[in-house]
Amino acid sequence: MDLTGIGGIWPATLTPFDRDGGIDDAALRAHLHALAGTPGVRALVVNGHAGEATSLDRDERRHVVRVARETADDHVGVVAGVVADDTRTARALARDAAEAGADALLLFPPMLFAGGAAARPEMALGFVDAVAQAAAGLPIVLFQLSRASGLGYPPDLLARLCREVEAIIAVKEGSDVPEIYETNLRALRNCGRPITVLTTNNTWLFASLAYGADGILSGIGSVASTILVEMFEATLRGDLAAARSANDRLLPLTRVFYRHPHLDMHNRMKTALHLMGHLPNPAPRPPLLPLTAGERAEIRVALIAAGLMHGADPAA
Repeated sequence: MDLTGIGGIWPATLTPFDRDGGIDDAALRAHLHALAGTPGVRALVVNGHAGEATSLDRDERRHVVRVARETADDHVGVVAGVVADDTRTARALARDAAEAGADALLLFPPMLFAGGAAARPEMALGFVDAVAQAAAGLPIVLFQLSRASGLGYPPDLLARLCREVEAIIAVKEGSDVPEIYETNLRALRNCGRPITVLTTNNTWLFASLAYGADGILSGIGSVASTILVEMFEATLRGDLAAARSANDRLLPLTRVFYRHPHLDMHNRMKTALHLMGHLPNPAPRPPLLPLTAGERAEIRVALIAAGLMHGADPAA
């Protein structure tokens, strides 16, 4: 599927594990099938942070892409995360994703970029271009992380990457600061060719849509894709009241998912799906730990407030 110019909702999917720590294929297929069947979902994103990609070996990442490709309908794209700290591994993962049937790549910056990649723009350009060349023609979604992380590209470099690497078709924009987000959005709109902007500013998605994003790419979409669709479509048609209403339902979830310690955000989403009866086993891979009973109870309250769960806890 050609994802060029495609916005809408792109859930960053989770990777379910069984009690022995292996990938639970049945649960994975059910998770992907439910999201692919949600009207307004345009692509499934696998092997990202939400999918615990760094805990998956190369064969497992390739397997997840294959399962996604087999599960997704023809009208839903499959985007494979490329998370690696060196160019050689990133190129290998890109080739694996292409062979497994991905429609595009979500390219994460290497962690070493936090040490000052903005001062070495040719290094960033070389990395992105090398992965693009290895990807057998797959388009790239560039992950723009927060400036605070040290991994965010400055606006001029972000625009330059999009101008000079033709494989880039979209940016997952997670700057986390409204002023920086707006600056990046304007830089991308004026970079010389169309680039889809997918917001992932998770604690203020509604506001970022109002600035003009083309869609949402977020792990919260694995739990609340219907709410994201409702909010996005209401914003598109200029129905502020409906968009605000959807955001009001989303707020309890963003508050309970995106809080300290942030390393548990996707762990909490797994627990949410477990509480909803959609995931047999919510446990992450170590060193992450299962959540406490108290946090499970807070997530349950948030799910009820969001209208995604009613009655007794099916997993109690």
